[in-house]
Amino acid sequence: MPLAGAAPEPPADGPPAGGLLARELDARRALELGLPSIAAALYQELLKDKRIAADAGAGARTRLALATALLEEDRTEEAGRVLAWEGFPEEPPPELLLRRALVEARARKLDSARAAAEAIAPQSLPETDRPWLFFLRGLLAEAARDFNQAGALYQQAEEAAATPAQRSWFVLARARARLFMGGADERLVASLRQTLDRNPGRAPGHVAASQLAIALHALGRRDAAVELLQGQLGLLPREEGRTGDEWRLLLGLIAGPESGEGRAALRALLSGPADPDKQRVALRLLAGSADTPARRDELAKFLGRLIDAPARHPLTGELLLFRAQLALADKRFVDAENDAGRVLASFPGSSARVPALGLLTASAWEQGRFRNAASQAAAALAEMPDGPARAQLGVLVAEAWFRARDYRNAADAYGAALGAVPAGVPAGALMFQRVQAEILAGGRMVAAEQLLDAQARDDRFDEANRWRAEWNLARALQAAGEGARAYARVDRLLDEAPPAAADGEDGLIAEFAGDSPADLRARLAWLRARLAFETGGHARALALASALRGALDGVPEPLRAEIASTAMLLEAQAGFALDDPRRTEAAQALLKKLRADFPRSDAAVYSHIIEADIAAARGDIVGAQNALRTLADNFKDSPYAPYALYQAALYAERRGQEQYYNEAYNILENLVEAFPKSELVYYARLRQGNLLRLMNQYGAARTLYENLVNTHRYPGFADGLTAELALADCYAALAAADASWAESAAAIYERLLDQRSAPADLRVEAGYKFGRNLVNRAEYQRVETLWWRMISDLLLDEAGADALGANGRYWMSRTLIRLGELLEQQSRFGQAREVYELILGKELPGASLARERITRAAPPRP
Repeated sequence: MPLAGAAPEPPADGPPAGGLLARELDARRALELGLPSIAAALYQELLKDKRIAADAGAGARTRLALATALLEEDRTEEAGRVLAWEGFPEEPPPELLLRRALVEARARKLDSARAAAEAIAPQSLPETDRPWLFFLRGLLAEAARDFNQAGALYQQAEEAAATPAQRSWFVLARARARLFMGGADERLVASLRQTLDRNPGRAPGHVAASQLAIALHALGRRDAAVELLQGQLGLLPREEGRTGDEWRLLLGLIAGPESGEGRAALRALLSGPADPDKQRVALRLLAGSADTPARRDELAKFLGRLIDAPARHPLTGELLLFRAQLALADKRFVDAENDAGRVLASFPGSSARVPALGLLTASAWEQGRFRNAASQAAAALAEMPDGPARAQLGVLVAEAWFRARDYRNAADAYGAALGAVPAGVPAGALMFQRVQAEILAGGRMVAAEQLLDAQARDDRFDEANRWRAEWNLARALQAAGEGARAYARVDRLLDEAPPAAADGEDGLIAEFAGDSPADLRARLAWLRARLAFETGGHARALALASALRGALDGVPEPLRAEIASTAMLLEAQAGFALDDPRRTEAAQALLKKLRADFPRSDAAVYSHIIEADIAAARGDIVGAQNALRTLADNFKDSPYAPYALYQAALYAERRGQEQYYNEAYNILENLVEAFPKSELVYYARLRQGNLLRLMNQYGAARTLYENLVNTHRYPGFADGLTAELALADCYAALAAADASWAESAAAIYERLLDQRSAPADLRVEAGYKFGRNLVNRAEYQRVETLWWRMISDLLLDEAGADALGANGRYWMSRTLIRLGELLEQQSRFGQAREVYELILGKELPGASLARERITRAAPPRP
């Protein structure tokens, strides 16, 4: 087997740091719901985590998110201090410039804010940031007294808002701007009073009342402004609801939500038949002032009266989510879960379901109820569109099952995650965890062996993780009294190596003691060092690798150079793994020596990948990309060069913003042009299509996928059908705007399902999506027939079931769940129950959800 380098190790308990990921998702959800005060507190806690504190890139991203929350809270001075952090890039990205400009505008540093607003191009910002730029420009136009332009820009910001919660922030920010942007003097106050007195109960008087309250506030006469608005509200007829909404919001802003007058006005706005956006603003302000457990409890009780009122409030789902998040912030887990459960029960099919499931996931995770967390996250996963967030959640589901010690479900979830591996998670690590879950599932050694043999044929299964899996399986077999099978696997792994001596004190294969050629002895010694490293004996691995480099006198070239260089690389890896500054410095020096002594060796080339992985593990994505580009630029003839470019593109994509999606796209284009014969060209193009979809460029993605389908035809190209499936997914997404595309998607899905020579997993995924297409067109009878035929052929039939991999089992489970739901909707509960029981009987993923559905579909008691 080749001795060249291997990928770095995943953490022992699973690939990513699940707890950190769960906290990030919690903070993001709070911000998206319109609870910036809670989001800010969560981001501040994240900044205390040593993994983020030690990582400039992660620190910058977290601080940017924190500043966003503070800006939405109108805590602009704090936001300014956060944005002044010295760790931001020397050349600030547009997102950072935008937030600094918003701070400057609030501080009335209008010239510098205007310069920034003019310099930032909307297309340079992530889509969710563009409304902020429009708002900033509107703010500056209003300061310049160009009210028509300001109004148009404010309107543009509100229309471009990604969610109702974000739109409500722009409504609030616009109202706040009226207070701090306008000037006033006593002559203006007198004039407005005169207009108000001359036009009682008429539109000019209403406008004058609003302007007079703002002018009084600007002059520091807060009590007079409050008294004016309260008096006008008392005289306002009921039919003037729009004016009343405006005055109550203005009163809440001037008096402040923490005061009795302000709180009463905002509660009245939220309680009555008002503009939903203004009600969301009132909800934001009330939540922002609930900065202690007691105040949050008081707000929760008020929300409860609205939620439980006889007439359903138009924002009931949002009120429940708000109250649930408030409860979660105070670790009142039962209350949070009850409200999230009510959202799921009362609002099926609404956009509130995914955040509600997210709340349930976060609550369960914080309590260490990982089985429940996995179930809730899996339910959210089933309702999320494809994309980076879904891929991350897929790994989180697997890790939750693993932590819950439900290893069978963990193995299936890791397998499903391999179908869409998120950036930054090595596929080999997921493969290792999948085998480990099978081993730990108890009595599934045969399944683990078969899985390991199958994964060994997958190029993504790197040697490091392959050896770790082989070692763990061998030890598990030995513990189960299957020493012969364990030996057979190790013997096969070592190719033609002779039998090993007994285990040493660390459980490692002892040094070979029989007569053998020097080259075989050296290979076994190197493998022993590698196994020591893989089993966590980093200090022992370092010592073994160092000793090996001085014991190669009898080894002929070129094997001697190969082993010496790879041993040096292994020694450096072990030094890095020891996480000791002195060892790290020595490891870095060793990499330099490796490149000097063996400049063209595979190990020297691969050392750049190791360097990139070490940088990425620290969160230094830019450093990782630089290391990979060095490899691609300096070793164009190396088989690692296209891989380095592909990995650099993944790191760019991992940064999660449109400018980096463009960067990733261009890197992949470079790969295609520089290495047109590489096996990665097809996958680079496929990845480019996915990036285009992430940037909502579905037309360009469609063209790219169509070209791939034409140039990589199945069966001549084994993976060619993946492009066809991606093309169908693209058509399905386009159908949201133009229903005619749905037919094109359906035609491909149907053809892939009927392609009997196609991989079973792909057929099941296509079949599920074809059925979903039919459901959207209300062709219920047809979808039942279609899905049952697929279930019969690929699940009930033994040969078909044996052909299913983890991804196919995942999509089959989704099919059964959806079919059961359709049957329940037709009151065919017995048939629905039988469908759900197939999930349990065939050990498909989603067993917990199936049990819940079986209970739900049970016949009523006589």
